Amino acid sequence: MDTYDVAVVGGGPAGLAAAMYARMRGLSAAVFEAETFGGQLVNLYPTKPVDNFPAQEEVLSRDLASQLAQQARGFGAELVEREPVDYVGREDGGFRLRTAAREFEARAVVLALGLGKFVPRRLNLEGEAAYHGRGLSYRLPPVDQIDAKRVVVVGGGDSAVDIALSLVTKAEVTLVVRRQELRACGLACSRLDPAGVRVLRGAEIVGLHGEGRLEAVDVSLPEGSCERLQTDLLVAAVGQVPDLSGVAGWDLDVGKGPIQVSSAMETAMPGVFAVGDCARYPGKVKMIATAVAEGTTAAASVQRYLKEQVARVAS
Repeated sequence: MDTYDVAVVGGGPAGLAAAMYARMRGLSAAVFEAETFGGQLVNLYPTKPVDNFPAQEEVLSRDLASQLAQQARGFGAELVEREPVDYVGREDGGFRLRTAAREFEARAVVLALGLGKFVPRRLNLEGEAAYHGRGLSYRLPPVDQIDAKRVVVVGGGDSAVDIALSLVTKAEVTLVVRRQELRACGLACSRLDPAGVRVLRGAEIVGLHGEGRLEAVDVSLPEGSCERLQTDLLVAAVGQVPDLSGVAGWDLDVGKGPIQVSSAMETAMPGVFAVGDCARYPGKVKMIATAVAEGTTAAASVQRYLKEQVARVAS
């Protein structure tokens, strides 16, 4: 049976960074990803331009994910794609992990589960399900496959603003924001007006229309009026609902939902660390750079934990 110093469950930026830096510290490491390496960068927004990652002027999400995976592999981490981990449990001072194809052991575990199954928040509108895939999307479609001339984006966070900016060269874009203030980073927000994105603040989508395919949306405006916008594509970027229910069947005492961690990325269970979107701590900032930093910290914490384990046995 294969044994690793650390097994990383989840192959987003945080998990890949944890594996890479673990290898830098001389630890054997394997990363198991249920889908494609890169997490949300690939599975949600593959063609979204990323311009806020250090030393990268601008790069597509999928390309950044590929670079992170190649770098981790180059340092000697074992990367296993499309093989979800079904079970993790404590055994003989270490951990036993199981996938559909194998069982293996690890001296420590890093959970980089992201948002789990990527369940998008819905708009809760009549007919919404019928338009899904027919003019309504909850993620950015491949930009090179979009032929829409009029696009409406819903949301005021970083993803919504980035999507609006990435589509403005292809279509007439309207951004519908429920609040008066956008939650996205100030620099990105400052680009909306010069780029020609129309921003409706204090507004909300209240109706969907179209015969077989979405053709228009009704938008309620703050003064009480309602405007009908013709659209070829509606992108609802109002967040993802974390779904970590699969962890409930594992033999790990890490709580439910986002996992509370220390500044060293330690969970309440010795030998188990958590990084990325599945981890929470006061002051957390959700950025790709932050996820990489958390993976780096987790690798250092794993090495310290393993050294302490060896010292404890020796004494």
